[in-house]
Amino acid sequence: MDGPITHQVSDDTVDAVAEANLSKPGSLTSAKNNGGVNSSQTNISVSLESKHAWDISRLVRKSWSQYKFAWALGIWAILTGYFIASLTLKRMTQLSDILPFIFLYVFVSGKMLFAFIGTSFLTRPLSTASRSIQASAQRIPLRLRYLLGVVVLVAIVLSVSLTIPENSVGRRIDRMQSFLGIIIIMLVMTATSTRPRSIQWRTVFVGLLLQFCLGCIVIKTKWGNDFFTWLASMASGLLAFANYGTKFLLGDTIGSLDIFAITVFPAVIFFSAFIQVVQYLGGIQWIIKKIGWAFQQLLGTSGTESMVAAASPFLGLSENVLLVKDYIEHMTCSEIHACMTAGFATISGSTLQGYIALGVDAKNIITACVMSIPCSLALSKLRYPETEESLTHGVMVDPPRHTDETNILHALANGAAIGINLSLLISANLIAIISLVNLIDFLLTWLGQFVTIHQLTLELILGYVLYPYTWLLGVPHKDILNVSQLLGLKFITNEFVAYQRLTVATSGPALKTVLSSRGLAIAEFALCGFGNLGSIAIQIGVMGTLAPSRKTDISRLVLSACITGSIATTITAAIVSMVM
Repeated sequence: MDGPITHQVSDDTVDAVAEANLSKPGSLTSAKNNGGVNSSQTNISVSLESKHAWDISRLVRKSWSQYKFAWALGIWAILTGYFIASLTLKRMTQLSDILPFIFLYVFVSGKMLFAFIGTSFLTRPLSTASRSIQASAQRIPLRLRYLLGVVVLVAIVLSVSLTIPENSVGRRIDRMQSFLGIIIIMLVMTATSTRPRSIQWRTVFVGLLLQFCLGCIVIKTKWGNDFFTWLASMASGLLAFANYGTKFLLGDTIGSLDIFAITVFPAVIFFSAFIQVVQYLGGIQWIIKKIGWAFQQLLGTSGTESMVAAASPFLGLSENVLLVKDYIEHMTCSEIHACMTAGFATISGSTLQGYIALGVDAKNIITACVMSIPCSLALSKLRYPETEESLTHGVMVDPPRHTDETNILHALANGAAIGINLSLLISANLIAIISLVNLIDFLLTWLGQFVTIHQLTLELILGYVLYPYTWLLGVPHKDILNVSQLLGLKFITNEFVAYQRLTVATSGPALKTVLSSRGLAIAEFALCGFGNLGSIAIQIGVMGTLAPSRKTDISRLVLSACITGSIATTITAAIVSMVM
């Protein structure tokens, strides 16, 4: 033989090759005459080693398949012993160190437990209770049921908003301004609905109530505020590990520069790779399915749209639909609208570092994403109600359990490739959009000079167009024009450009130094979403590729979904301003 025998061949072949190599005449003599190591003896040694390695690997796989529970129990026992010993020794006493450790242990233990016994013993009673409540509610006449829903929702919102003591960032009159704004926005959405008589008001009422409760928990409870502050610090700390790769590649001097491309793009690549690895291990699918199931039970949405909405803050508007790619061809128009709206209403974790690098509060970004999920589904069903029979109505969709990767390194490489493509897409969009907006501003200023209007810009025009809408969000009077200009800039460009205008001094002082504390908080929440014209093209391209036969429907619905998603983001800001 001229080369070693690999482990893919059968055991009989390995033995036969070994015997054949031993029986070759003159092989030892030839090797001695050449003064080297005998190639036949090397082949025999490698073949036998490959055979033993193959036997061990086959034995381990067979043992795992036959005694999977015993293996898992042993691994869990080792992890539990380590967990108890770590907490007992008290080498780490900071809550910021202990809390992630506890979450990791609970997640791994729960994942291993539910892999054998399933979650039906938990979900079945909850589903039964949900069906019982729905059945009881169905006995109430429809008009009375809707009236009670409105009364309960308004009573909860007003009782909380009016009982919170006034402070420097929130007076009761300011909160009522936001409350009135939400009512007007909801009435306009209802009036412009494609089928007002088909609106499922349960989804709308429960979605808004859930959004309001989340806002109260984060803003007005100490444990909620502490938890989201800790979550933001953990996210920032995780993304900061990208600096090591950046400094290795570019050096400490360049890697430490406070430049957008250097601070943002490495974090995008790292987080994309990290998420792809976690998805390969099944962690993302497990979390998303549980969140999606909760949305389905609470809001009454279908399995596909609940899954996509739950995935949006983790994966973003182009990757979240991949979890239900096999269903897109069979989705109803309302489901397609809801899936796109969820993507436009939030941002993804891979772009989080970009906003942090611009000086935006990470806690506000994460809070806005969480609050906007139920609101996106509620507003989507208000704007485009379900009138068809959904394939996944009342059925929770299982996300793909396995990816196409063969191992963790393969997943890491694919994630890095996704990250570099996303970075190039962000950079190309920023170059094109910022350049185009400056060209338009130049032309407008030039034309304005003929009629003695100086500094006429697209941002200024949009600021006046959106002035009434911005007032409805509860923005203080002196900040309305600045915030409305940011909203318009975000829609025609993207949230990066708007956040940069908010936090970075360019042609003038940074707006964050001019805005009041209340106006600044509302602006940070209202800008936190992918709802802009550039994202429309991305959404059409992604979903159109996954479902070519539905490209006409996708193109017809995408602008409505983008506007609805943007409104959901701003309602999040309005609700936050009600509980300040």
